[in-house]
Amino acid sequence: MSGWNKQVDNLGVHVYLRACAFVIIVIGFVTGHTLLFLLGSMYFLYFLVSYFYLNRVGEKLQFTIVEEKMKLFPGDAGVLKIKIKQPSRLPIYIGRVYFVVDNNIHFVNGDERTRISQINIPFSLLGRSEVVIEVPFIAKARGVARLHQVELQITHFLDGGKLYLHKSDVTKFEALIYSEQKHVHGLTRIFPRKQGAFPTRASIYEDNTNIVGTRDYVNGDSFNKIHWKATARMNSLQTKQHEKTLQFSWLIVLDVRSGNLEDRIKGISFLLHYAMKHQIPFSLLINIKKKGAPSYLELPFGSGKRHLQTALTILARIQGNSITVGMKSLERIVYQHAVNSPYVIICADSDRLNGWKLPTHTSVYILDGYNQLIHWKEVANG
Repeated sequence: MSGWNKQVDNLGVHVYLRACAFVIIVIGFVTGHTLLFLLGSMYFLYFLVSYFYLNRVGEKLQFTIVEEKMKLFPGDAGVLKIKIKQPSRLPIYIGRVYFVVDNNIHFVNGDERTRISQINIPFSLLGRSEVVIEVPFIAKARGVARLHQVELQITHFLDGGKLYLHKSDVTKFEALIYSEQKHVHGLTRIFPRKQGAFPTRASIYEDNTNIVGTRDYVNGDSFNKIHWKATARMNSLQTKQHEKTLQFSWLIVLDVRSGNLEDRIKGISFLLHYAMKHQIPFSLLINIKKKGAPSYLELPFGSGKRHLQTALTILARIQGNSITVGMKSLERIVYQHAVNSPYVIICADSDRLNGWKLPTHTSVYILDGYNQLIHWKEVANG
């Protein structure tokens, strides 16, 4: 099997019997006792066949993960499906497969340790056949569960000799567990205030690219707003009516070095679902360093289900021990983005924001450790 380390362990099982058989063969040969000689020779032949079986039974064995990528929420049930195929004629009567994964998923009949979950499952397989093994598990917490170790153990059906197959490369399996939501208080304090793309019934701004109807012309209407086709049809001057809009987008900033990180991520998850439901464009800035430009994690402005899924995936992959951008650098980054953002929501400890200066025309809120939105001025004055 490519990508596997093989170890055959049947020499220890036979060591004393082989010594006895060798003595019997010698005695039979010297004394001329044919029966003793045949008995010793038959055991040696059996040993060679046993070793051949363990040495060859796993050579063509194929191991695959049926579904390599999974997406779940905490509490969801999932199934890890593996397929073991034996192209050769050699059967496997006594086999076990052993898994080790991250402990943010829990195998239903497995063993849970400090940082890992593990399980071993028996299986049997005839020659030139395959078997699909289903391993049920429960998603426990936000994060990414990867398969860190796989071992196949095949036991000889007569003498207890064993073949160990260890996976030497990382098996491609990933269970992505999205964050739970935690209600954020104070959302009613955020109101649209600038021209943009958010539809509204009352606004002095309009989206000139989106015509929603016409009305009778009145004195003062701009000449370029006349709808000539409608005018010809109605036989009276008609003025275009455009969709009234406001700029209502959220720039959400997360400092992964702040306390209560999991609660803050749950709060952000709530904000993201709220934004998707109410068609509010949002962007994410996270002070985790990465290669390339920009040197920090950023999700540009967007909206809709696909944008939400991308954001939730980013949140699921966040690790608190990641290398981060310094707070002074983060201040400059947030300032640059906040210039064109009407609303900024910063998820960080207030003491880590001491001395920060942000654009005065931007409404800035702090999402504290209790998932309460507090206006930036209140925090600064406090």
